Amino acid sequence: MVVGAATLDTSVIIEILDRGDRELLHELLDRYRIFYIPWICLYEYLYGHKFIGSDIAKRKNFVEKLGIVVWCDQRILMRALEIDIELSKKGLKIPFSDVLVAAIAMEMDSELVTLDTKHFSRIPQLKMYVPRKHRHI
Repeated sequence: MVVGAATLDTSVIIEILDRGDRELLHELLDRYRIFYIPWICLYEYLYGHKFIGSDIAKRKNFVEKLGIVVWCDQRILMRALEIDIELSKKGLKIPFSDVLVAAIAMEMDSELVTLDTKHFSRIPQLKMYVPRKHRHI
């Protein structure tokens, strides 16, 4: 079943590019037509590799081939503010990077694909997908 668009969380990018999970990649390719990569996920991914001394130019290229990098614009900024304030008022604050990822997924009208639902599950209007073999996490 092809759903349309997916926004990939850092956990998914790591699983595909660093751990070589071809099964996950094929599952996502069967499910989605287009992949969005939040700029903050690109940053998190590259930070980890730069920290350990990897060639980040190659890594950046791999991520950019995996999907379209989405940068912050006014719509995303306003959506992030709404999410952050709503969660803060409920005492459910989450890391700002997760707020940005959720805002991008929502503004791109896509499902967020993640292996870590802990913070994202606090956002009821967020469409989320956890790949089959990772649903126990």
